[in-house]
Amino acid sequence: MTRKSLGVISVLAIVLATVFVLNEITQAQRPDRSEMRERGRGGRGERGERGGMRGFSATSIIDSAWTDLTFVVKVDDETLLKARPVFHKHREKLEKAVKEARESGDFQAMRLTMANLRDAFATERDALLSEEQISQLEKLEADRINRMMRRGGGPGGRRGGGGGGGPRG
Repeated sequence: MTRKSLGVISVLAIVLATVFVLNEITQAQRPDRSEMRERGRGGRGERGERGGMRGFSATSIIDSAWTDLTFVVKVDDETLLKARPVFHKHREKLEKAVKEARESGDFQAMRLTMANLRDAFATERDALLSEEQISQLEKLEADRINRMMRRGGGPGGRRGGGGGGGPRG
């Protein structure tokens, strides 16, 4: 065998070994296929969410409202400074309620708690805003909920909407 062919064979062996190792690393990092199929059928994912709820958390409504208030709705800095503690307080209460519900497993009580927290949050938030600003925020929230439901991430993971989930108040 010539040196040239020995060199080519060595390079090919190194390339094949590299491809094999990279493939094994990639396969080791992939989620279980049965879990992925289950998610595709609207089953529960890793965190118990359904359908398109992967990016959703209980606090995402407050987070989105803060983003809308800060960047979309025309609000002066003074109002934002007054609103920040309200958003922060209710976000912390919601996080605590979700944690307690997970620990206790009582998600029916969680629904009532979340509704009460949402109402209290809206009352405090609305006291700081004008009617026009409130209207803008409610419209943005309703649009977001409608988009989420069309993607299959609505309440209970129902695809295509199917009632419930509109803004309160």
